[in-house]
Amino acid sequence: MHNRVTNRIGIGSAALALGIFATASALAQNTYILTELSSGGGEGSKAYGINSLGQMVGLARVSDSVAHSAHWFNDQFADLHGTTHLALDQTFNGDYSEAYGISDGGMIVGTARKDVDCPPKITFSTAMLLRPAVLSDLGTPFPGDALTDLGMFGATCSGAFDSSATAISNNNHIVGWADLSSGAIHAFLVTPVNGEWFVDIGPGAPDGVNDLMIDLGTLPNAVESSATDVNDSGVVVGWSFNAGEYKAFMITPVGGVWFQDANADNANDMMVNLGTLGGPNSWARGVNNNNQVVGESTTSGRNIRAFLWENGVMTALGTLGGPNSSASAISDNGTIVGWAETASRERRAVVWINGQIFDLNPSLVADANPTVVLSEARDVNDSGEIAGWGRNVATGAERAFQLHIATQAEIDAAIAAAAADANSGGGGTDTAGGATNAGGGTVVGGATAGGTGGGDFNGIPLGGTTDTSGTTGATDATGGSGTTPDAVPMPGVCGVGGLGFMPLMIAGIAMMRQRSRRWF
Repeated sequence: MHNRVTNRIGIGSAALALGIFATASALAQNTYILTELSSGGGEGSKAYGINSLGQMVGLARVSDSVAHSAHWFNDQFADLHGTTHLALDQTFNGDYSEAYGISDGGMIVGTARKDVDCPPKITFSTAMLLRPAVLSDLGTPFPGDALTDLGMFGATCSGAFDSSATAISNNNHIVGWADLSSGAIHAFLVTPVNGEWFVDIGPGAPDGVNDLMIDLGTLPNAVESSATDVNDSGVVVGWSFNAGEYKAFMITPVGGVWFQDANADNANDMMVNLGTLGGPNSWARGVNNNNQVVGESTTSGRNIRAFLWENGVMTALGTLGGPNSSASAISDNGTIVGWAETASRERRAVVWINGQIFDLNPSLVADANPTVVLSEARDVNDSGEIAGWGRNVATGAERAFQLHIATQAEIDAAIAAAAADANSGGGGTDTAGGATNAGGGTVVGGATAGGTGGGDFNGIPLGGTTDTSGTTGATDATGGSGTTPDAVPMPGVCGVGGLGFMPLMIAGIAMMRQRSRRWF
């Protein structure tokens, strides 16, 4: 692992560092400490989600065609394919998985690959839930068998092949998308009953259909939908699709109900269309516990702009001088993260604070010549810690990162190290590594956030028991990697099946209509 907790600023860069910090202070901009996250010796990594303890999940690429779910905490990397029984369980027997979200209770959701002999043998990609069982050490945070295949809406081998769990709340709401037997996809929500996440007791049972999976339906006249995030009150956001257009939606549950169809038009009366920024399309990506929603929308000029939606009003968040931007997550205190293009169409990871956009790259306590260019910020917690990924300058490989807000002591140490380095002609020792965090969390603002892996949390863990209620799942490459194309072709809004207009297909959505079924 290359852990750049705080990098020494290079020769002649003390003035640059001082200028950056002065500018940051003038704009009320945070200065961040960068930690590059291990890929376990593989060919790259991405961090998709972070919880309040600073635990992160994502993927580590083993090869061009294989990726494993990854977990990072306290600079420790865990390949979840090895520390769980993903690699050993015969239900999830495919060598591919991705993790997209993690609750404060350590519950991880994502998608995993499995081969099923229908016949013929078909590669499925299904939503998975991984629950912490007996915590042993930070290197193996999930050693038990608490793994559930959440299934699809249709019976196995009936035409419903794939699903993906995209997010989980601290009150154990899981959302994502799943195939119907018709081949269309619909947004879903699953909550546990008596500690079980998969129950197959409905008509025709056992048929492999999860009877706890709620079909959230679509907007009127739409044919498909996907849920991308859920808050602790169960408010769900995502998008619905029809006739080449996507619309962001929000569902606010009432009395534990998420779907109503009073006029029998097959649409969800509780699904609210959030509108657009003047163009035909919008996608909701994240929602916080204040019901503020972020995502991206097309404009009347056919560009893509990040938005903030609250109280019925959608507001554009702007760019770094280029035409396009996207927001992926918002914390409860209103910090928004995502990406934006520069005037030269280079994609950069960004943060919006009080409506003002900041490029995260010059916000770092870092080398004058950094080894990684931060290209996408994917998630943020209430301590201001940010997870995402960038590109290695030398190799071009993806590199997962974590940022935390630098304390004044860390900033002062970095400036002192830069000045000493400049005076000595280089070769100085890195003394800006920050304070030791004995509590197991990231030091933010001088206080320790979180505890050891087995410490207190606000989530509702259901670990400690082996899950025998449902099949176990493995990760799915065919369901999509959730990657964002480096270039966004304009215009030409595609329908389901095209990727030209998918700026931020979070958590396995980008490729879901492009998945290539592997037949044996």
